[in-house]
Amino acid sequence: MELKLIDLLERIQENYPDKEYFEGGVFTQKPVYKGRENKLEIDLSLEAILPYEVWDIFCTRLTTLTKCRLDMTISAKQSASDILNVSKYVHHYVSLHPTFKVFRDFLPRLEENKYLIYSIGDDHLREFAIQNKHEVQGFLKRCGFCLEILVEERKPTMSIQTVAVKEEPKPVKVYEEKKAMSFKPKKKGLDQYVPFAIHDITEECHGIRIKGKIFETEIRTLRNEKDIQMLWIADEQDAIVMKRFERGAITKEVLREIQTGDYVVAYGKVEYDNFTRDLVFMPDVIEKVAEVKRIDDAEEKRVELHVHTKLSEMDGVCGIEEYIETANEWGMNAIACTDHLVVQAFPKAQHKVAAINKKRETPFKMIYGIEMNMVDPYLQIVRNVKEIGLEEGTYCVFDLETTGLSSRFDHIIEFGGQIVKDRTCIKSLQLFIKPPVPIPAHIVELTGISEEHVRNAKSFAECANQILDFIGDSILVAHNADFDYNFLNSELVRIGRKPLDNPVIDTLDLARSMQDRKGYRLGQIARSYGIRYDEDVAHRADYDAEVLANTYMNMLNDLKHIQNLAALQDMQNARSFTKVRAKHVTILVKNAAGLKELFELVTLSHTKYLSYSDKSTGNIVAEPRILREEIEKRRRNGNLLIGSSCLNGEVFDIAQTRGEEELLKVMQFYDYIELQPLGNYRHLVERDSIESMDRLKEILRSIVEAAKKCGKRIIASGDVHYVHPNEKMIRDIYISSQAIGGIRHPLYIYNQEKRRKFKSPDQHLLTTKEMLKEFAWLGEKEAYTYVVTNTNAIADMIEVVKPVKDRLYPPDIEGSDQKLIDICYENAHKKYGPNLPDIVEERLKRELDSIIGHGFYVVYYISHLLVKKSLNDGYLVGSRGSVGSSFVATMAEITEVNPLAPHYVCPKCHYVKFFTDGSVADGFDLPDIQCPNCGETIRGDGHDIPFETFLGFEGDKVPDIDLNFSGDYQPTAHAYTKEVFGEDHVYRAGTIGTVATQTAFGYVKGYQEEMGIEGGMRNAQVLRLAKGCEGVKRTTGQHPGGIIVIPLDLDVHDFTPVQYPANNPNADWKTTHFEFHDIHDNVLKFDILGHVDPTAMRMLQRISGVDPVTIPMNDPETMSIFSKVDALKIDTSKACDKTGAAGLPEFGTKFVRGILELTEPTTFDELLKISGLSHGTDVWLGNAKDLIDQNICTLKSVIGCRDDIMVYLLHGVFAA
Repeated sequence: MELKLIDLLERIQENYPDKEYFEGGVFTQKPVYKGRENKLEIDLSLEAILPYEVWDIFCTRLTTLTKCRLDMTISAKQSASDILNVSKYVHHYVSLHPTFKVFRDFLPRLEENKYLIYSIGDDHLREFAIQNKHEVQGFLKRCGFCLEILVEERKPTMSIQTVAVKEEPKPVKVYEEKKAMSFKPKKKGLDQYVPFAIHDITEECHGIRIKGKIFETEIRTLRNEKDIQMLWIADEQDAIVMKRFERGAITKEVLREIQTGDYVVAYGKVEYDNFTRDLVFMPDVIEKVAEVKRIDDAEEKRVELHVHTKLSEMDGVCGIEEYIETANEWGMNAIACTDHLVVQAFPKAQHKVAAINKKRETPFKMIYGIEMNMVDPYLQIVRNVKEIGLEEGTYCVFDLETTGLSSRFDHIIEFGGQIVKDRTCIKSLQLFIKPPVPIPAHIVELTGISEEHVRNAKSFAECANQILDFIGDSILVAHNADFDYNFLNSELVRIGRKPLDNPVIDTLDLARSMQDRKGYRLGQIARSYGIRYDEDVAHRADYDAEVLANTYMNMLNDLKHIQNLAALQDMQNARSFTKVRAKHVTILVKNAAGLKELFELVTLSHTKYLSYSDKSTGNIVAEPRILREEIEKRRRNGNLLIGSSCLNGEVFDIAQTRGEEELLKVMQFYDYIELQPLGNYRHLVERDSIESMDRLKEILRSIVEAAKKCGKRIIASGDVHYVHPNEKMIRDIYISSQAIGGIRHPLYIYNQEKRRKFKSPDQHLLTTKEMLKEFAWLGEKEAYTYVVTNTNAIADMIEVVKPVKDRLYPPDIEGSDQKLIDICYENAHKKYGPNLPDIVEERLKRELDSIIGHGFYVVYYISHLLVKKSLNDGYLVGSRGSVGSSFVATMAEITEVNPLAPHYVCPKCHYVKFFTDGSVADGFDLPDIQCPNCGETIRGDGHDIPFETFLGFEGDKVPDIDLNFSGDYQPTAHAYTKEVFGEDHVYRAGTIGTVATQTAFGYVKGYQEEMGIEGGMRNAQVLRLAKGCEGVKRTTGQHPGGIIVIPLDLDVHDFTPVQYPANNPNADWKTTHFEFHDIHDNVLKFDILGHVDPTAMRMLQRISGVDPVTIPMNDPETMSIFSKVDALKIDTSKACDKTGAAGLPEFGTKFVRGILELTEPTTFDELLKISGLSHGTDVWLGNAKDLIDQNICTLKSVIGCRDDIMVYLLHGVFAA
């Protein structure tokens, strides 16, 4: 079987923590193992270069897994580098090859992402570097870097000329060998420093001040023990690095006074840094100041009812918490969350609102909603259906050219048609038509029809009879009849004529129903039938009509099984909605019943109505959709409010392209009508979709008038995608970035020249006055009504809703509480005898009372059943985590870990002896003894773990029982939960994949390339933007083993919607829409994990005949391999390590083996402590190691894990 990279990661470590960096990665060739050299050769292709830490951990774990040397070569599709990451790789190489330390001692600079340049002054070192640079360069290439190392002579930094300024200080350029701007203040006061925007800093200068927010800090300690501090500061537009050194009054403490998040004014100069090859700000003084924030000082605040957060996939860039915090600071009383297609921000919104309401007199209201893609169930292949046979009919195949897309505002300039009978064109007609308005330039460019062509042409009123006579009673055929047929009828109505009611075949929808294609433009369909379509002649009505006639005749050849027009319209299925053009619709929840109905809609859109296609790359490209009828069915209950959404909604589309009658008709579906600021639509004008801003205002006014006639409430919303204006560029980066599957953002422009000129809409959160200003063109009174009055009225219609429950809802299995009690006592008596020792009786009773009292018994009981089934099927089950601190779990045979105090218990006569004074740390360290009563050999047991470490002091923490099943058996264990609870009550725990740091840097670099600004950004600005891009939703997934159980008397939609992981309909399981952590305290999760150890133990048991549960845990020889290699009986002259732990899981890494060599453990308790000390940052290094080195404590007495703290107190302070 071919090994996939994702499979390798799972073998290295289940739920591999850095899996996101390997997404899209493949083996470029099959891994090769060279036995003679004990070397594994691997070639990988990845999307981007790995962060050094990820690469290092991957190499270490892979070496541990394979137990051989690793020779790995990586190629990266995106070779974007940053100097810090490159330097870490170089330092790693030098640590293995100290001869090349010159490459560590000099800080290189990165240029054009192609050259790694070392500036070295010493002639000898420079020559050495030149001769050996290929060694380092080769290593970097194997790690994925496409860099050439250059070595140059280091020259002294050029001095900066200062120019005295007599008048008020202003920037003065001095043209010398190096451009510089210099200032010399008249006085030494800080007020003499000239204020500068960071964006305006383009060269060296003195005597300036900048203001901004610190978004990153770093302190490095130099060889002389002095510190250097890097401060990354950003204002509204740009960012720069500030650098200052520990010297004089600038002490270590002073350096640390400035922290991330501080708002400061910095006074100083700008210098060119030879190492980073960038401008840096060298501050003389840094002052902390109050951040200048936008405020909403309106007397009555508006309510924003249309907000997109980071969970609007690859679109929104701010978390819901930031929106709520800002709205609260502005004095607003409510805000709505309406993410694209999802409701995954709801739990965080609820949590944030609960936090701020503790400090408010009047509660802040969270309004929960969504923006969905609404579709009708079927394509409209045929309009005005009549019982006419396809072969019998006479067809009028026609096309129109117009002055624009709106049948309300624009006019026909050319008609072209062909009459087809018996598959033969019997006559044709081409007419230029003189419009009452000039032909726009972009239409002239597209069609080639100019004012010259129509100057002597007739008006439509004069041409109408000729066109109608030509058409007669024939069947009309048009490609996108929604446009051509409706436009022709609008022109007829405009001159007082009756609209056509002929049958109409839309070849666009017909093609959609017949073929699955990437595109359905006329040229694409024609070419699929071998018909030539000349783009240079296209977009002329007569030519397009001729091509369409030939295309339709060929389509008829594929429709011989279709008899008539009615059958042609019925040539659809239940999945036809996937081909229908979707429209945005906003849905707000009014009450708790509405919340459940919304969850149902979300589930339907992500499952039954999921539109998807398989890409050639293997990625599933999917779009959740919802049928209009599903929304209508639920809105009748009065628990939801339906809004018309944005420019992608059908209300705006109809207002832009159709007449008032159709606008009034579609408006009936909505409860409120949304208008956005003019800037939201401006790009439609720039793209020539709308003629002008005046035309845009006409369209919006028509919406207002229609809404008034329909009695619909009009509200002003922002369609907000970020909180503050300075975050716009972050969204622009996402507009330029490809989503998974190569999907482009709706605002992305493919034409490079137009893309680089394009400015995306301003869609930040507006204050009340800012929004009133945006709608001032409607008049003060009307603007206030839509901005303030009506938005508050909508908010007042909505009740306080809590998406996340306030307690746990465990599933129930009848009698499972008593069954658990019986199982525990039965096994307790088997082990400890008919008369249980007090310590056993007390612990068992206390735990059972707590577990049953809080309703957790079903978790234990189901875990017991799962383990029992696996054992009966021949597979051991391992438990991990703090479940080992529960004695009930031990007696229920969920875990083999016994948490009682160290003790002996005779398996024959049940003699028992406990060590409760702390004199014995772990029962596995007790030597075997002979039972004083019956002479039976007794082994020690008991690890002295308090129950409180599992369920808390109150016993009310939701139990998290992690079970390691064999990877071969895991699917069976998962399926068993369906047998127990039913398929509709068990789901995989959902996860959300967000954009990580390295990916974010790639997006920023990609944006620079897309917009032609490579090299135009400072490194600090790149960092700022990358940090802003982090955390945006990219995809969804599933927990590797987490199974969510819904109580039988409740529905999953009482807790969460449901979806497929990564919207992949081929997945075996559905997942919770919410991340499990968001509903952790409401529903139970069983961690049924797959692991290699139980599989390996089963294999070893089969080979050796030794039952692993019978292996003694205090075997001296086994214990000795953690401190020496004698027991392995190997040739020590060839051994590299002092211990025999190199191949042991958890102990085989270089780091842990180093701890073993230093501590030389001899007891099981010490091994437990080492396991604790080797996990986590600053636990061993700089902490426990120093305590042991300084003889403050020994390994035996050090606190190795959190459980030790409580045990220490129980045996020490409290025992006294």
